[in-house]
Amino acid sequence: MSTTEYRPTYINPLSDFGFKKIFGDKEIMTAFLNDLIKTPEPFEIISMDMQESQAENPELRDVIYDIRCRSTDGTEFIVEMQNRRQLNFRDRAIFYTSREISSQVQKSEEWAYSLTPVIGIFFMNFKLNIPGEKEGEYPLRTVTLKVEESQATLSDKMRMYFLELPTFRKKKEEDCTEKYQYWMYNLSHMREMNNAQTIPFADKQPIFNKVFNIAEVANMTPEEARRYKISEKNYWDSRAVMETALLEASEAALAKGREEGRAEGRAEGRAEGREEGKVEMKKEIVLRMLANGSPVDLVADLVGITIDELIDLVKDEKDLGAKKS
Repeated sequence: MSTTEYRPTYINPLSDFGFKKIFGDKEIMTAFLNDLIKTPEPFEIISMDMQESQAENPELRDVIYDIRCRSTDGTEFIVEMQNRRQLNFRDRAIFYTSREISSQVQKSEEWAYSLTPVIGIFFMNFKLNIPGEKEGEYPLRTVTLKVEESQATLSDKMRMYFLELPTFRKKKEEDCTEKYQYWMYNLSHMREMNNAQTIPFADKQPIFNKVFNIAEVANMTPEEARRYKISEKNYWDSRAVMETALLEASEAALAKGREEGRAEGRAEGRAEGREEGKVEMKKEIVLRMLANGSPVDLVADLVGITIDELIDLVKDEKDLGAKKS
């Protein structure tokens, strides 16, 4: 029996190639920044750079940004897509942003530490999970320098925006009411869409017509297609590494639980408990991966079950909406 290979209409905007192809367009980047950041006067981007930034101190490791850009008023932007959860990610975001500020130093007495604003924008294909936050979903976190006692703004020269993509995979179009949410929804769902559909939110933000035109696979040159294929493979390899690490950690926890069960329970209770524990742990692994935006077929493969078994395992979890592709 022959099978038809699935060919998406649009590129994966979360891959390195896809992200830079879309947001490397000055008009698209300008529209996005103005929809995300509310300012009295709209930004107008005049320069963009996707090269690495060299450290002044040779002992410091070079910092590589996905995209850097500058507006007419001198504001500098760092825009990064982060697909894989990383140790000290929050510290790294602060480091990236503050290094861009420190690079403004001028060897002149007239400079007097007059800074231009630097804004860091971090797309995350995972949940940030900040200790101490109230329980709930935070699709957008805006970080500024404020006085704790009065909540007055100490300085507007450094800001950071953290955008959680997994949250938007569970949303419907009607759930999106703000402009930045239109972008997040389209980025989260673009790979599932086809050109027979009406482009979501294009009536509210016409730039999406250009976004989807740039993202259409059929419009790529042969060289772009080659580079995209490599980038897409790197994307899924990175995701698989992260999810395998999660799976191994969960299996280690399950093994520890079995050892504790052997010490505490009766023989027949241990056997029954082990089986129940395996099912519950497997379900927990599946739920975490799906909530983190992993494709159903990849989750099933990593856990070692069929897609039908996966769907049966999470059928009571209404918010996931797992379906066979």
